[in-house]
Amino acid sequence: RISSVKPARTSHITAAPVRTAQRAGSGGGFRPVVVGLLVVVLFLVDAAGKETPLPVDEKSSWKRDGDGPLNAPVTLPQVPDGDYRLRARITTPLGTDTVDAPLPLYAPARVRVLTDRPLYEPGHRVRFRAVALRAKDLSPLDGRPGTWMVKDPTGEVVLEERAPAGPWGVVAGELPLDRGAPTGDWTVAWTSGGASGEVHFTVEPFTLPRLRLEARSPRPFWRANETPEVTGEVAYASGAPVADTDVALEWSHAGAWPPPTEWLKGELPKKARTDAAGRFKVTLPRVPADLRGQSTLSARVEARDATGEPVRGAVSLLLSEDALAVSSVTELEDGLVAGFNNRVYLRATTAAGRVLPGAEVTVTRAWDPKDPGVSAVADEDGVAAFQLDPGPAVNVVVPPLPVRPIPRPPPVSLASSQDLLNDRGGQQPSLQDQLALERLLPAFHPCARFVSAATGGDMVSLAARVGASGQVLDVAGADEGAGACMASVLRARGLPSGAERMLALRFRVTDPGLPMLQPQVQTATGNTQELEAALARPALDARACLPSELPGVSTLPAVLTWRQVPGKRDVALSWLPLPSSGSAVPASVLPCLKERFSRLRLPLAASDEADGSPVGGAMGVVRFSVQPAWSEGRTYQARATTFLGYELKVKAKWDGQDVGDTKLVLRPARLPPLRLRATPVLAKAGEAVKVELLRGPGFEGELPRTLELVAGKARLKEVVDAPTRSARFTLPADFEGWAHVEGVAAQARVYVAPRAQLAVEVSPDKPAYAPGELAHLQVHTVVDGKDGAAAVGLFGVDETLSQLAPLPGADALEGLRPAPTVSLPAFGVLDGQALAMGRIRGANAAAAALLRVTEVPKPEELEARVTANATSPFSPDAELTEPFYAVLTELHTRTRKWEETAPKGETLDPEGLARLWKESLAACEQRGQKVTDAFGRRLRLSRLPEDLLSLTDPRAVVVSGTRLPEDVVNWGAWVARESP
Repeated sequence: RISSVKPARTSHITAAPVRTAQRAGSGGGFRPVVVGLLVVVLFLVDAAGKETPLPVDEKSSWKRDGDGPLNAPVTLPQVPDGDYRLRARITTPLGTDTVDAPLPLYAPARVRVLTDRPLYEPGHRVRFRAVALRAKDLSPLDGRPGTWMVKDPTGEVVLEERAPAGPWGVVAGELPLDRGAPTGDWTVAWTSGGASGEVHFTVEPFTLPRLRLEARSPRPFWRANETPEVTGEVAYASGAPVADTDVALEWSHAGAWPPPTEWLKGELPKKARTDAAGRFKVTLPRVPADLRGQSTLSARVEARDATGEPVRGAVSLLLSEDALAVSSVTELEDGLVAGFNNRVYLRATTAAGRVLPGAEVTVTRAWDPKDPGVSAVADEDGVAAFQLDPGPAVNVVVPPLPVRPIPRPPPVSLASSQDLLNDRGGQQPSLQDQLALERLLPAFHPCARFVSAATGGDMVSLAARVGASGQVLDVAGADEGAGACMASVLRARGLPSGAERMLALRFRVTDPGLPMLQPQVQTATGNTQELEAALARPALDARACLPSELPGVSTLPAVLTWRQVPGKRDVALSWLPLPSSGSAVPASVLPCLKERFSRLRLPLAASDEADGSPVGGAMGVVRFSVQPAWSEGRTYQARATTFLGYELKVKAKWDGQDVGDTKLVLRPARLPPLRLRATPVLAKAGEAVKVELLRGPGFEGELPRTLELVAGKARLKEVVDAPTRSARFTLPADFEGWAHVEGVAAQARVYVAPRAQLAVEVSPDKPAYAPGELAHLQVHTVVDGKDGAAAVGLFGVDETLSQLAPLPGADALEGLRPAPTVSLPAFGVLDGQALAMGRIRGANAAAAALLRVTEVPKPEELEARVTANATSPFSPDAELTEPFYAVLTELHTRTRKWEETAPKGETLDPEGLARLWKESLAACEQRGQKVTDAFGRRLRLSRLPEDLLSLTDPRAVVVSGTRLPEDVVNWGAWVARESP
């Protein structure tokens, strides 16, 4: 039996009678291992059946732990990934036996799958490729076995075939789609030894667009008081222009700054028209002067040719307050510490994001006009490093963003309409009537004053009889409030002439957002409930008299006195002005209010008699307060934000010209007790790295005397130089990846990029080709700055396909290289993938990016752990049975002879039977018969199993009972005691 196989560089094999195995590439001659009478020979067997001997490692041997199996370390040779067998051939005095254990040897790998395009039609041929790379170093895994699997949208497997990786770890496959292939999202995957990659593609009928639409902004960004423009062209795929066609634009925006409400409500241009060359131009309104920060206007653009075929595109316009954009990264919580030498990294770009490598960046305190500032030169990624002491924090005032009031929706809208005299068309009014009713809605808007914000909205139903001339002959509906108001408006209007009709109309009426008049009734005598109910309707009607804008709650500069005579429901009213009331409501509104309250009649109370019995008399005054209309349509006063911090002014000069200036606001930060700073952070293999210890005010105790830098498997330990508080390390010459300092309550990391950097360039031999002409492509690969061989995959598709589905870009394989985890991308753009892929070139940019790293990729295990077990068949009872019955037969023969020749009265006791068993063994052995068990031992009675031992009991062997003693001795107990 063999077991516990781990395919690492060295593996342990356990054998019983026995062995154990592992991986790797040894030398030396091969010889079988002899353990006592046991000869063990180990082999690694490939898929073709070829045996490779596996010797036990030098200075090692087979050993047994107590009564357990033998085990020994064995080094497996370096072999290609694949499915192998571990074979043990063992020779013992009992013979030779062989047992095989399945042993899959697959290095941890990274797999990526690509299809030649993302979209197919039924009947097309799908071509796909995969690349398999070793996880620890991204080296190609040539010849690695794998399997393609393609699933349709229902999850059914439509293709499964074995396909090993070829040179450079690349494997290709294809699948012809049936014309009846189901449409939807398909999946293609390549799996090998636990590693797999998959990609999705879509199958659906489509037609490649014949048109091409391009829209662009003539400038990278637009500032306040400038007039943005959009230019573009519409052409056929052949290049011929689409002339004199309409172009439609649908706008949206993104960003904190709110654009003018009118822009998104129709003021932005929605249509354009191409000229004879297929070009178009759109001019937008001027950018307001209150632009803050950056905002993006985006438009979806659509055009059609003469046949009606559409083509779609998009365009974005960047609006920016400043021409310069600056972002920062600091060592201390992205803030600054007062009275401290802060390390600050600033990345300066144009407002559109164009990097300014080598720009001269100057930083001054915005609150100190005499500050000369500090300057630094940006690196290749436009990042400059500064040492700043900002001084004490100051009050930073951030101006508020402009407030754009949202227009209120129309207070009256038509909910439904029917013509009860129209039997055709489902009683729908004619189209002319529907348009006329829509045009009438603005005339109904003043009637919405009878609906308050407390009720939210109301439904008003009206019935109108319209004559053939279009004159409204009669209107039925509510007798008061919004219904009565709308009925009077409808009576005064007319509809288009036509057949006589009867219209059933329902209107939705909402609060128009007018100020509210709130009456407060004070009584000298009598009940106020009836009067309060009578004032509700006139108070709503009086909303039209009040000014639309009020600074706040105010009182009316007059009071209303009232007197109700006993037995009458009419109330006598009179107005008295209030001297020097200081009300925000002008006195000019009083005549309008008096008209609305000119006639007041108490409602009929439920307690009143049906015959109209007298109502009790009462007297009092009414004071009015005016509530402003608080709604989303009201303009609120925005307030600036004030906090303690630092406002810095940043200027940049690039290529001898001023790029512009902007302001940068940073918050106060705290200084940690201890920090580490590594220089350089982007290092090279074999290069020296300096690690500094930087203490803060809260540091207590002593600095460590040594520092340990972990670089892969190497642990470098160096003494800290006390005067400089630093230690210098030399990275291993073959090191790649991440190195970090351990044993200190702070962190410092260094990244060593892979030495072999790959670049590829593809160029055609001509800029344009005629249909049917053969194109020649020049492919140039550069490895680590020099021309070198590489695997290149080319996929050719029609560019117009990108209008139907996104095409893969140059970053399709970026996920193959593990990237560190970052809290936030440095400057919003430099993330962990940029570090891993070597896209960060500047030292300052790399140092800033490393400050955001929170976790580095874990080192890939050299080999995956595998356990294999195998046992050869072994049945000791089967090998014992045949020799036992041969001896038992001889025993019966000798017992018969003894019964015939022994003196009369002699009996056969256990000792006598044991003697006859030995004689039978000797006789069989003399004839050459096998008298041993499966382990090569003679068949002693004491070694026999119970079922066979019972067959040798004297009572089972002797025929005549007179030859047995009367005193019966237990045969099994005697054998166990005497061990014959």
